[in-house]
Amino acid sequence: MKEREELPTTKLERGKIFAKTGLKVGGNYARYMVKKGLGKGSAEAKKELNSRNAQEVFREFTKLRGTALKLAQSMSMDSAVLPDEFIEVMTQAQYSVPPMNRALVRKLIRAAFGKYPEQIFQRFGAEAIAAASIGQVHRAQLKDGREVAVKVQYPNVRDTITSDLAMAKTLVRRMVKTRFLDQYFEEISQRLLEETDYLKESEHISFFANQYQHDRIITPRAIPEWTRSNVLTMTFVEGIHLDAFLANQPSQAERDSFGQLLWDFIHEQIAGNYRTIHADVHPGNFLFREDGKLGVVDFGCVKTFPQDFRDNFLLLFRAQIERDTSTMHRLYQEVDILDPNAKDQAQQDALFDFFVRFGQTILEPYRTDRFDFDNPDYKAALNACFKEASGFNEVTGSKHFIYINKVMVGLYAVLFKLKPRITTQKSLELLNRTIDAIGNKDASLVEGV
Repeated sequence: MKEREELPTTKLERGKIFAKTGLKVGGNYARYMVKKGLGKGSAEAKKELNSRNAQEVFREFTKLRGTALKLAQSMSMDSAVLPDEFIEVMTQAQYSVPPMNRALVRKLIRAAFGKYPEQIFQRFGAEAIAAASIGQVHRAQLKDGREVAVKVQYPNVRDTITSDLAMAKTLVRRMVKTRFLDQYFEEISQRLLEETDYLKESEHISFFANQYQHDRIITPRAIPEWTRSNVLTMTFVEGIHLDAFLANQPSQAERDSFGQLLWDFIHEQIAGNYRTIHADVHPGNFLFREDGKLGVVDFGCVKTFPQDFRDNFLLLFRAQIERDTSTMHRLYQEVDILDPNAKDQAQQDALFDFFVRFGQTILEPYRTDRFDFDNPDYKAALNACFKEASGFNEVTGSKHFIYINKVMVGLYAVLFKLKPRITTQKSLELLNRTIDAIGNKDASLVEGV
């Protein structure tokens, strides 16, 4: 991989790159429209346009890293709106970004610990084994023989978050109508700032290792003495990424097993008492192992939901399962999707109708003992819902939906690619036990009044 120098950090420098990207994409589109006007705008030419534009965006965003590459990661999962050619290119943002040069890596480790890598480690791989939006990972061995992964953050990434989001907010304000815009950007900013704090990620790693690691799930363990805010050392987790796993032509039984592990892992978190979830569900964060265990890595983006939101979300899940429209209507108001004070009732009715249909589509896997994610009709129905949602002229919903949606879209995107047949009854029972507890708690509060 070609190495990168330090990233531009000033608002002016980064603004120029954003503008340059827009001009290149616009120029490509203009040339395509000329060809189309001359009768040369074939489907193949459109695919070429999509691919070229995606390459331009990815090339420029790798210069920016940070917030820009987080956006690219989101693009890589958005099969409902973006063309396949765009998604294919943006998938690189998940774990194969051009890394920093070796001299810079040594300099950053020296600044963090007062020692160079060769003084700390028995062995330190000069080549990054993975590089993504905020940092890159090197394989190493501690003096005591333990194999570790060392994540080194790109310099100045944290300093760019505020200016990048300010630029993004200006653009979004022109395109999207919502009364929650400030809340959405506050939420995104908070999560991104947490992702750049590797001491916080070290805490997340310990939490998940203690709560969710079991005989079929493998997570790393943080090494506190060699961890700082911008360098994180953790035990190494063996395994290969999804694309490499699929290239080995796994059996259906292997696909089913890993798909079940991923499905159950996510549902354990949603139903758990801690209300804390690994909120960065994409292929780069899961490792498929020869021993049949699923490796889970990268705990930078972790979301803990407020009690009332998590409880209302699960109560809404049950109302959708039971097709209880009156309860759904009340709960959609509780989570700010419907506005009880809205003047345009027709618009509210259309919104409610959509979310009922969307919820029924999302929850289809729970309505059968065994669900097959190699189902093009289901995938098409879900994508149709996403496209319909993008057509609404106003965005609604609590800011906490940002990461619920990210988890849901990420989970389904991975499963559509893995194509497993999974059993959903265990997860449904788990959710129902938590929902029953919520109901009992609410009932005791009423009795106590």
